[in-house]
Amino acid sequence: MKCFPPSRPPLPDNKAFAEVCARYTAPEEQVYLRTHARRYELLLRIAERIGPSTVLVVGPSYESVFLRVAFPGSTVNTLGWQDHRFPLRQGEGHVEVDLNDTASYPALEPHALVVCCEVIEHLHVPPVPVLGFLATAVQPGGHLILQTPNATALPKRLRMALGRNPYDPIRDDPGNPGHFHEYTVRELLDAVDAAGLQVEEHLTANYFDHGSRKNQAYRALGRFLPGTLREGITVVARPG
Repeated sequence: MKCFPPSRPPLPDNKAFAEVCARYTAPEEQVYLRTHARRYELLLRIAERIGPSTVLVVGPSYESVFLRVAFPGSTVNTLGWQDHRFPLRQGEGHVEVDLNDTASYPALEPHALVVCCEVIEHLHVPPVPVLGFLATAVQPGGHLILQTPNATALPKRLRMALGRNPYDPIRDDPGNPGHFHEYTVRELLDAVDAAGLQVEEHLTANYFDHGSRKNQAYRALGRFLPGTLREGITVVARPG
């Protein structure tokens, strides 16, 4: 299976996407990268605008790799459960912490950018203490980028209208339990505000490519749909 860079709009020279695809060649890795390609594209465009010297990625992930490739002069630290697939570079650090255990949160070093993508829906604790904790890692003038699925996306509404549960069951795997709670745009914005952060911008978009014709049509219609019906939510916030 080949991993193709997103076609519109392309990353600068598509170098970051091509390099990450060349590193992760297992079929399930290629599928995941293809599915999330446009989301990564958006993340890197926002990060490029910020131009961070230091980044903290919540949950070592492909985001860690993309950011290291796109910003080779930046320090990209990680937080959460360590994942051997995404090794640190020299001079970078990892903070081991269970985000569900809000009583054990450690002190964090300040960073220019904190990235928390596709994480909070996997937690079984309220989002406010988690976001408040992450806010302590955002330096003055810094930013937090938050990405998560939209609980009220159109495909989920249609499945529910047909009597089907739009959400997968919780998995019997503590390391990958699935989604405990997906958020609406309003829920997410309210949680960011309650955590003491100020929303700089937010958007919704159909940036997940599931490979089906129905999904292709849904993504093509994304710009014409109300934001509450689109599949992904991205929020950019800064200290209040």
